[in-house]
Amino acid sequence: MNLFRNFFKKAQPVAPPTQNAPITSTPTPAQQSTPQEKEEDYTFDVVGESFQRDHLVQLIKIHKSTQAGELYTTATLELEPDNAFDPTAVKVIVENMQVGYIPKSMSAEMTDYIKAKGANTLDVPARIGWDTDSPQPLVGVRLKMEDFD
Repeated sequence: MNLFRNFFKKAQPVAPPTQNAPITSTPTPAQQSTPQEKEEDYTFDVVGESFQRDHLVQLIKIHKSTQAGELYTTATLELEPDNAFDPTAVKVIVENMQVGYIPKSMSAEMTDYIKAKGANTLDVPARIGWDTDSPQPLVGVRLKMEDFD
């Protein structure tokens, strides 16, 4: 685990985020009275996180969650109609940092879903997770999409 800590110490400090709901890690004893998030509720996989690794590492450092292995937050799904590869692309943003995309196989359906709500963006619960025993872990993002069928 020391290698993991050293990996995160090398990154540059980042100013705290100013938008979106704050990220929370696993509750501390003082927070035990609030309902704890359940990992199994977050079933919608985001893709492209490896291209956004720097952003994900920044989020982990900002919230001092290196050893927690998970962060619960709000992600904003934002339509990206000017995307050269997919005009129905939907990017996933956490605290003004892109962390991935909705899979292309689901992007048209998700675009319709967001537009049906009369918007170009949609806020949804998100879980960022990683292996705390790895010196350079893969970092994944899953969304809680209860009403998306």
